[in-house]
Amino acid sequence: MSSATEPESQTLTDDDVVAYLRADRDFFQRHSSLLSALNLPHDSGQAVSLIERQVAILRERNMQMRRRMNELLQAAKDNDELFAKTRTLTLELLNVHSWHELNEVLATYMLADFQADFVCCHLLNLPVHLDHLASHDAETPYERFVRSNVPICTVLRAEELADLFPFQEHDNDGSAVLAPIFWEGGEGCLAIGSRQTNRVTSDMDTLFVTYIGEVLGRVIQRLAT
Repeated sequence: MSSATEPESQTLTDDDVVAYLRADRDFFQRHSSLLSALNLPHDSGQAVSLIERQVAILRERNMQMRRRMNELLQAAKDNDELFAKTRTLTLELLNVHSWHELNEVLATYMLADFQADFVCCHLLNLPVHLDHLASHDAETPYERFVRSNVPICTVLRAEELADLFPFQEHDNDGSAVLAPIFWEGGEGCLAIGSRQTNRVTSDMDTLFVTYIGEVLGRVIQRLAT
């Protein structure tokens, strides 16, 4: 005699499934999404029936919607991570009280958290010369690329990388995002670069780097006065 609490091992047969569906006529109404995953051919000879065609279209649309949803979820996850890194960088920038501290914050958070290969903040008419802070009296290496108040993402030749990131060696082409910086009586540019030409692309969203540039401008304003 088997105990009532012991699960019985039983393999469902086609007849079992048929009997269940006959007994539960509303099954597919409660699980209508299952229909798009079923293969229901119709005996229509060599021609494709209208129902088969409609089911195939619905199945393809369902797959497309799932792919799109996965893409949106991944984008949301990436944005959350980027927001957290931007928030941390912003808080560190607010605690900066010297050019040396600013230089260290840029190196630590841009190169480590944001996984950039290069970072350099170009400053016009400010006598600051550090690893990641470059001063310029008149002509600047970024003005040929930045022609508005909007950051740009671009591919750069090795010699262009050398101009924008003068403290590192550059043997190959790369890419960079260049964000203009403004403060009272001055301007500059935050350059964040990569050794990969496809790391920074023209269709990238620059919302977060725009925000970082605005915060950086306020910090520079405070240090310059």
